[in-house]
Amino acid sequence: MRIASGESASIYKIPNETGPNYLEAGNMSEADSKAIEMVRLDEAARRLGCHVETLRIRVRDGRLPAFRGPHGAYYVAERDLVELPEPRRGWPPRRTFTRSQVEGSWELVDAILSPAKEWSKRELALVGELRASPAANIRLYRLISVHRLRRLGLAFEDIAEELGITARHARRLFARRVFIALRRHLTRGDRAEAKRERELARRQTRLGRRRGRRWRRQPRSEP
Repeated sequence: MRIASGESASIYKIPNETGPNYLEAGNMSEADSKAIEMVRLDEAARRLGCHVETLRIRVRDGRLPAFRGPHGAYYVAERDLVELPEPRRGWPPRRTFTRSQVEGSWELVDAILSPAKEWSKRELALVGELRASPAANIRLYRLISVHRLRRLGLAFEDIAEELGITARHARRLFARRVFIALRRHLTRGDRAEAKRERELARRQTRLGRRRGRRWRRQPRSEP
């Protein structure tokens, strides 16, 4: 067997001239696979009780050597499958953090903000305002907090308990982008400020016209 060009060092390709005919179609019977000591990837996943994508990830990152047939079907050797550690099921164990570590997660917010310099200062200033007064915009405060606490390593259940929301709500917030929400908030504030300035300019203009009409001299009438 030879290493296929353009493939990872752990992925091999079976040449057509040496591979059996049934391998070209990507279909092998149980007897045939035992004869050449190879297992199709989906069958290997069934044996291990995991999803086939879990094994594909291990093939890509080099943890599981794989052989590819002419039509792209992956096969793994029986010996590699036996030596493969059993995939861990379920979520990773929940970690515990001190109160100082949770408060220190605010320092991680800078990494999740927009890289644009013209917005970063304003976004950081807004984050500081929300940290000092969450009630000013509780929705933004929760969005930022979900991301900073998740980056710290808290599970969604712990984040939900910390913020007084449900774990499902925390997952939905984690799917949103923080810098987009902050930018929308700042943009709405800019528009509102521009509208107030226009209204003030109109009022001053109307007030000036009224004063001009009031103090305009009237022509004297002839006796």
